[in-house]
Amino acid sequence: MLNENQQIRFTQLWTDVQPVVSQFVASLIKDQWAVRDVVQNTSLTLLKKFTEYDEMQPFLPWALGIAKFEVLSHRRDSARDRLVCNPEFLEQYTKSWAELAPRMTDEITALQACVSELKGRPRKILELQIRDNQTSETIADKLNLSAANVRKILSRTRQSLKDCIVRKLAISGESA
Repeated sequence: MLNENQQIRFTQLWTDVQPVVSQFVASLIKDQWAVRDVVQNTSLTLLKKFTEYDEMQPFLPWALGIAKFEVLSHRRDSARDRLVCNPEFLEQYTKSWAELAPRMTDEITALQACVSELKGRPRKILELQIRDNQTSETIADKLNLSAANVRKILSRTRQSLKDCIVRKLAISGESA
């Protein structure tokens, strides 16, 4: 049983890595409900084994290692699926994900900051396309624009976001 400090520490660590672990699992399992189950099982396993965790080591690779075994367990249990995953591939994939995850997190943070800086029509068009999953034709009708104009604005907005992300990553010492 974990003491209160261990519970707090586990919660802090898990909260930090849970989005990355979820993305990792979702990249390997198509069924969103199965992804939720595997992530939940990963969380429970991590909690049960938290006393074995070495605080001198990064938490993310350890969590991804547990998630990898949960994915393998899920695949074994749903053997009727046609997709078979090579264990060596999964091992290398897990290591690569642990290396890339911090950079992806920095890029997502930069993207969120850049999107929050968008104003006016470009922001509205981007929201309609991404959040509401609308086509340029539908957006054009709503905003009384041509579809070609909407596509041009989206193209410029994407380039602007890309430039903004590169600037923010450069400021923070990362590279895009």
